[in-house]
Parts: sequence; C-alpha cells; structure tokens
Amino acid sequence: MIKKIIIFIILVLAVIGTISLVNGESIGEFQLGEDVQIFQTCNNCTYCNFTRVMGLNNRTILSNLIGNVDDTYFYYNIDGLNFSDVGEYSYCYKCGNTVESSTGCLEFEITYTGGDLTLEMSLLYLGSIIFLIFLFVVIILLATQLPSSDTQDEQGAIVQINTLKHLRPILYSIDWLVVLAMLFLLSNITIAYLPTSMFGGLFFSLFTILFWVTIICVPMYWIWIFTNIFKDKEYKRMMERGVGLNSQYM
Repeated sequence: MIKKIIIFIILVLAVIGTISLVNGESIGEFQLGEDVQIFQTCNNCTYCNFTRVMGLNNRTILSNLIGNVDDTYFYYNIDGLNFSDVGEYSYCYKCGNTVESSTGCLEFEITYTGGDLTLEMSLLYLGSIIFLIFLFVVIILLATQLPSSDTQDEQGAIVQINTLKHLRPILYSIDWLVVLAMLFLLSNITIAYLPTSMFGGLFFSLFTILFWVTIICVPMYWIWIFTNIFKDKEYKRMMERGVGLNSQYM
C-alpha cells in the first residue's frame, strides 16, 4: 500500500513538472481596430481557458473564454471592436489537467500603429519636422526682404507701383499652411507613440481649430490679395495717363 502511494506521488510530481507555461509580462502590441489573439502554451495540459480580459482601469471586457487548442498552443481571437481606446490591457488564464492547474495574467498593448517607434521612423519624422521648420524660416526671411509698399517720393506721392509687395501676403499664407502641416505631423506622432493622448489631443485640437479658420479666412485673404493686384493695375494705368496718386488715399 505504501509503495502504491509513493508511486502515485512520484507520478503526480512528474506530471506537475511537465506543465510549463509561457512566462513574461507582455505578449506584445496590437493595432487599434484589429483582432487580438491572446494565447498560452502548455505541455500536457488538457484545458486552457481565459478567465478574464481587462481593459483600462481593470475594467472587465470579456470573461470565461474557452481556449482553442493546437497541440500545446491554446488561443482565443478577440474581435478588435472590443478595444476602443489605446493603452494597456491584460488577460488572465487557467491552464492544467486533472492533476494540477496553473493561473496567471499577461499584458498586451493597443496602439495606433501596432508597433514600436523604430530608428528609421524616428529619423523620418525628425527629418520631416526639421524640414518644415527650415521651410517656415526661409519663407519668413524671404518675405521680409520683399517690399511692403509702393515706391514714394518725399511728399508721399507714389512714383512707381511695386508688384513684388503682393508676394509678401502670398508667402505668409504659405507659411500658415506649413504651420498646419507641422501641427498635423506632431499630433499624429504624439497620438501614435506617447503613452498618453494628452499632448496628441492638444496638438490635434489646435490643428482642427486652425484648419477651420483656414477654410474660412484663407479664401477671403486670397480674394483681398487679388483685389489689390487688380487695383494696382488700375492705378498703374492712371499713372501712365499722368494722374498723380498719393499713398494715403490708396
């Protein structure tokens, strides 16, 4: 009788020793909106179920999921519609057989891109931002070098219509679009790769406000530019006919 008990204990310990589960804190990152496959591997397990899937603030999303099995690989595919926000998620499992079981929890992350920020992508984003800043500064410097008004004499009378002055507001409007591009790029980078969406939301809100301002104001701004160009053509014809013009009346 004692021999049988000893043999039984040895067999139980042997079975327990053969149960090996995946260790680790995270199974990786997944893209927002895509399905997520949670999994666990176990040797000599007859079952492996996922007891709970938790979202942000440990809110339960799903529970009591029966894992599908492929040899020693147990898994369950979760519809991407269950994950509405980016952030850290987790799931708990219970795997074992008729003799022994093991439990634990693992984490995974939902991001906008489904991957980490690589060196190549970092260089690309950094180069794009530097280029936009460089373009902004060059346009500003070029605009400040252009004349802002017509050529006048000491009494303030216009002696020559300067058409280059119309390039200044055009360059300023282009610079405005460059600022929008920078805000859009920054908002997407910060939303995609920062752990919190606070800065990304701020940049995107600024972009959204300025975008709608652009939609409303830029067409009016360009109408004003072309109106001034048309007026200058009329003033130039008047000057060619000998009509004197004073800048304070224009």
